Amino acid sequence: MALPTALLDEGKISVASARCAYCDATLQPNSMYCLECGQLIPQQSTRPPVPAQFAPERSNPVPTDAAAPAARVPSRIEPVPLPGTLPWQQRPGAASEANEPAASAASVSKPKPRTPVERVELAFSTGQRVTVGGSAVIGRKPGDTALAMGVQGIEVDDDTRSVSRVHLFFDLVDGSISVGDAGSSNGSAVERNGSHMPLESAGQRLEVAPGDTVWVGDVSFVIRQV
Repeated sequence: MALPTALLDEGKISVASARCAYCDATLQPNSMYCLECGQLIPQQSTRPPVPAQFAPERSNPVPTDAAAPAARVPSRIEPVPLPGTLPWQQRPGAASEANEPAASAASVSKPKPRTPVERVELAFSTGQRVTVGGSAVIGRKPGDTALAMGVQGIEVDDDTRSVSRVHLFFDLVDGSISVGDAGSSNGSAVERNGSHMPLESAGQRLEVAPGDTVWVGDVSFVIRQV
């Protein structure tokens, strides 16, 4: 029968012998099986533990249920009113006042749309009354020019001789009326709504309408629709 202890070295350190887990027999050192029952002896690892300073670092697990940071929603930027556009800076009728100069200029330079005109009467300040249904030349002696142009000639009675021989071109075409200075000595002008507009000498023609007054020198005539 085996001794209960064994001497491992010269220091005579006694160590209790291991016993078989199956038959409780004392096992021989470094035996792989029990000599009594023949069962294999489970071998335990004799690998010494790794010092702590050389042990591999354990990575911290990443939490899977951690809530991701919420996306930042940009705040809405409201438009900033420009100076003069704030509600308390507005005055009643400011918009209409701003449009008044443009409206008045338009009323002087161009008459309001009217129904097409076919014939008009020119009522002169001298007392003459002349009906026109097309183009005409107005002056003190316009006959030759009117004949050359194939249009109506309107001779103005003018003792002051302020009206040139060929003073004004008058056109009634497609329902619209226009006048233009013919290069007169004393000029021409259109009077409308109290405004007096000189015509450029031999310049661009201006659209007129019934109710307007046209000046040729010191003589004037009013356009009246027939």
